[in-house]
Parts: sequence; structure tokens; C-alpha cells
Amino acid sequence: MRYFLLAAAFAALPLTALAGPREDARAGFARCDQLPEDRAWLDCVYGAVQPMRARLGLTPAPEFQQRLAAAPAGAAPMPRVAARPPMAPEPVRKSEGQWMRLAAYSFDRGGMFTVTLADGTVWRQRADDVNYAHWKEPASRYTVSVGEGLGGHGTLELRNDGNEYQVQRVR
Repeated sequence: MRYFLLAAAFAALPLTALAGPREDARAGFARCDQLPEDRAWLDCVYGAVQPMRARLGLTPAPEFQQRLAAAPAGAAPMPRVAARPPMAPEPVRKSEGQWMRLAAYSFDRGGMFTVTLADGTVWRQRADDVNYAHWKEPASRYTVSVGEGLGGHGTLELRNDGNEYQVQRVR
């Protein structure tokens, strides 16, 4: 009788509770496929694989990417969104792999950095970034590549560091 009750309890569980990270990611991909803009689709895909990233203990995807892939229970399919017009400001990185020296950097009390690049642009690390820089050398010893992304946010990569930092352009 005890085994029968246990089997009945498992049978009553919703199937989504039994789905694994791969199935959850595939469901997210289906929602992402409804986005017409390539960049939004890619951000959504990064958010859709969050269940697998969590299972493997990897750094979580940014919250805005997770929101793109998430669907509330019982919600209708994601609405189509209009394509975003091209960004007006000229991107810092004109092509892949353009590197630039830091002119200065500083850390706030929370451990987040603000950097000034050799071209005078200033970038601040986003408060929701989970990577912390541990720089101790003079700024001129560090070479970075910065690319602007969706919503004025960007990614700063430090050469030979292996980390990517989420940043926002200050000026």
C-alpha cells in the first residue's frame, strides 16, 4: 500500500517538475525563436541555457537575458518585438579583437571598477556583474577590449585574464 501511494504521488507531479535542464533550455529556445532581431534572439538563447549553467555551477547569465527566455506559467507565447534601430553612438570596438590600454582604474566600496581607456572613454562595471577584478598593477599594464551591446551595456575583456566583465559606458 505504501508503494502504491508513493507511485500515485509521483504520477500526480506536473511533468514540468520532472523536466531536466536540457528540456527547460529547449523550451526557452522555442520562446526565443519568436524574437525577430538577431541580437535579442542571441541574448534570449543565453538566458535559455541558464538551467544548464546552474546545474554545472557556472556563472549565471545576466538577469535581462534570463527574463527574455522566461515565460510565466500559463502565459501566451512571447509577443513579437520590433527590431531595435541601430545604436547612435559609435561603438568602442570597431571590429573583433581591437585592444586598448587602460589609462586609469579605480574600485568602489563594493569591489566594482570604473576604468578610463586610452581613448578617454569611461566604463563602470555593472552592479549585477558576478565577476570581480583583482587588479594590482599600474593601469598602463592592462590591455582591454570593450564591445557595446544591447541597451548601452557592454562587455569588457581583459587580455590574458579569461574573464569578461559587464560594463556600462559612463562617457
